[in-house]
Amino acid sequence: MIVTVAVPRPKLHSDEAILDAALEVLLRRGPAEFTLNDVAVELGMSRAALIQRFKNKDTLYRRVMERSGAQRQDYLAGMPVEVGPRGLWRFVTAIVAGMGSGEGLDSYLLLAWQDLRDTTLRRMAHERNLMVRRAIAARLPESLERNEVAAVLQDVIAGATMQWMVERKPSLTRYVLERVRRVLRLLFPNEPFELPKP
Repeated sequence: MIVTVAVPRPKLHSDEAILDAALEVLLRRGPAEFTLNDVAVELGMSRAALIQRFKNKDTLYRRVMERSGAQRQDYLAGMPVEVGPRGLWRFVTAIVAGMGSGEGLDSYLLLAWQDLRDTTLRRMAHERNLMVRRAIAARLPESLERNEVAAVLQDVIAGATMQWMVERKPSLTRYVLERVRRVLRLLFPNEPFELPKP
């Protein structure tokens, strides 16, 4: 008697490589135009292989967003927690600088729009926002209403980012930091909060 054993094909692309490619396609084409076929072409693999691993484009999209949350958590956890105005300013400067020059920000706005349209994605986006708010709160002096002030600072960052998308000058980092600095100077009038050199 001959027994045939099915041997699974080796994975030529890691899940991480697929998620990277999917994010590239999402940013280039937007969620509405995002297809598994585009991701397959980007990787040089078959659409069927993608379906076998991720089921459909919604599942792949959610995995991209889940990974985004995990990456944000790792990034924030790796940053030093310095309580006080100077440590807070260093933290805010780092996270704002991490947004880059603003190039491609329009594409991220489309991803945020998709978050609003799907309950699961909205929950994930909310959790990503809470991660940042908690990280800001952890760096505020205990004498303040940490959660309230952190929420306001996060609102200023988000609002200034949206405003910058219309104005586009100066750089995104400088624009957002100038607005955050105004609020911080009200809270800590004796601190300089120097802007990074352009």
